[in-house]
Amino acid sequence: MKHWLLLSFLIIALTALAFLRTSSFKVEEQNVIASLQASQSEGSITFFQVVSDSISFVSLGIPALFVLFGLIKKRKELTRSGLLILLSIALAGSISAVIKRTLKEPRPYEVDSRIKQLSVGGSNSFPSGHTAEASAAALGFMLILFRNRLSIFLSVIWAGTIMLSRIVLGVHNFTDILAGIVVGSIGLLLMNAIFEKWWKNQ
Repeated sequence: MKHWLLLSFLIIALTALAFLRTSSFKVEEQNVIASLQASQSEGSITFFQVVSDSISFVSLGIPALFVLFGLIKKRKELTRSGLLILLSIALAGSISAVIKRTLKEPRPYEVDSRIKQLSVGGSNSFPSGHTAEASAAALGFMLILFRNRLSIFLSVIWAGTIMLSRIVLGVHNFTDILAGIVVGSIGLLLMNAIFEKWWKNQ
């Protein structure tokens, strides 16, 4: 019951963000992005580019190591935890891709000449696929893999830096990022519900 209530809330939040993203509010977002880019140095841009490009080494690498270690040591709980996060990321990415192709919102640099494209952007803008992946991974690290204060702190800092990088690099608006957080949460929530039912029979 808790899962469905939370899922309903997340879907409502995602719908609200979609309406906001397609409204004139995007102009205000673009003003902030243009201002952020103008204040960056060459070094800070390089930093954000490295952070943005290295996301999968952390988000996929850590749970993959848990899966591998669990298989080698025959520890099902480690395999389960790593696999749960990997599949959550995959599900969040799939949801993100469907929404992108449905709404077809342009990237900030495509509609505002003040904003430069400083990173690779795939298809459409809403929601942020990087953020969906980072959110699903970070929540998985905090709630499933490590479950301690240090992991919460490091996960929040890492995911937050990923999200900020996508804005500073001109490939996403703030609403794209917020929607990515929601999509990542939905991915983990749905996959966890599936695992709770399926894994009991293993």
